[in-house]
Amino acid sequence: MLPLPQSGKGFFFHEAPRCRGCFFVWGFSMMKMRSVTRLLALIVLLTAALGAPVHADDDVSGAACRAVSWLRGQQKSDGGFGVTQESSAAVTADVAYVLALLGEDVDGPRWTAASGKSPLDALQVLSLPTYAASDPGQAGKVTRAVAAAGANPRNFGGVDLVGTIEGFYDPGTGRYHPSWLFRHTVAIEGLLRSGEKVPQAAYDTLIDSQLGDGGWFWSFDGEQSDVDTTGRVLMVMANLAKVQAPDTYARAAAWLRGVQLPDGDWNTGYIAGPANANSTALSIGGLIAAGFDLQPGGSQVEAEAALDTLLSFQEPSGAFVYMKEAGMEESRVVATTEALSALVLVIQEPSPCRLPYLPMILAR
Repeated sequence: MLPLPQSGKGFFFHEAPRCRGCFFVWGFSMMKMRSVTRLLALIVLLTAALGAPVHADDDVSGAACRAVSWLRGQQKSDGGFGVTQESSAAVTADVAYVLALLGEDVDGPRWTAASGKSPLDALQVLSLPTYAASDPGQAGKVTRAVAAAGANPRNFGGVDLVGTIEGFYDPGTGRYHPSWLFRHTVAIEGLLRSGEKVPQAAYDTLIDSQLGDGGWFWSFDGEQSDVDTTGRVLMVMANLAKVQAPDTYARAAAWLRGVQLPDGDWNTGYIAGPANANSTALSIGGLIAAGFDLQPGGSQVEAEAALDTLLSFQEPSGAFVYMKEAGMEESRVVATTEALSALVLVIQEPSPCRLPYLPMILAR
C-alpha cells in the first residue's frame, strides 16, 4: 500500500515582471525551467483532476473512487437511481446513503443532473408519502440517507421521517417491524443516523433473535442464518449503536467465517450457490464491525484475502458485478452500492474522492 501524498513545500509562483510587454518572455523562460517529462506529467494530472476524482494511492480508496465515478454515470435524469430505466426509492436511498458516508455532497453540483435534480430531490418524489409511510424498514432507508446527507429527517418534504419510524414501534415486542428482522434493523439504523435514541428493547430483541448457529435470518421466524442479515445486524449494533455484546458478536463472526467459501468470498449462506458481491460486502462489513482487522496489510491473512476477493468483483469501469458469471452480473448498481458500504468502513480519509487542491497538483 503506497503512502498518501504528504504536504511538503507548496507551489510558489515567482514574482512576475511588472511590464506587460515582457510578461510572455518571462512565462516562456519559466516554462524552460521544467523538463518535458514534468510538463507532460502536469498535463496528465490536470486532465485527470478536471475529468474525474483523483484516487488515493491506497487500493481500497482507489476502488471506492472508481465505483463512485461509475455511479455518477448511472444517475438518471430525475436525479435518482434504479435497476431499470426508472428510478426507484429503494435504490436511490441506498446510493445516496453510501455516497454521503463517503463524504459526497449528494445535494450539491456534482450530483445534480442536467434537469437540476439531485438524489435528494428524486428521493423526495419517489418516497413520499407512500414508500416511507408504508413500512418501517423503507422509512429507515430514506431516513438514513437524508440524515447522512445533512438534510433534516424531521422535515423532509414536509414529512417527519423519524416520527414515521417511531410510529411503527411496538414496546411489547421491541420490534419496529412485526415480522422482518432485516427491516427492523434498518429502521434502527435510520434513527441512529438521525441522532435519535433507540429503546434498549429494540436492541434486546435483536440479541434474543440470534439463532443457534450464531447469525440472524431476514425474518424473525428464521431457523437458519443468512449472511446479508447477519452482516447488517453487526454493522448497526456493533459499529453504529456501539452496543456492548461481545459474546453475541463473537458467535456471529464465527458463523460468518465458518460459511466463507474457499475463494474467500460469500454467498447468502443458507442457499447453496456461487459467491456474490452483495453478501461478500455485508459479511466483510459485519466482520469489521465485530472488531476483526480487515485493513490491507493487516495481521489476519484470511481477512485481507476477503477484501481482495471483494475487490475482484470490480470491473475496469468501476462497477461491481453481482456474480462473476456470464449473465449474472446484474444488478451492478446494487452490487456497487453494497460494496461501497463495506469499503467505507476501511477507508480512513473522510472524503477520499474529493477533487484535490490545484496548487498541490502543480507541486507534484
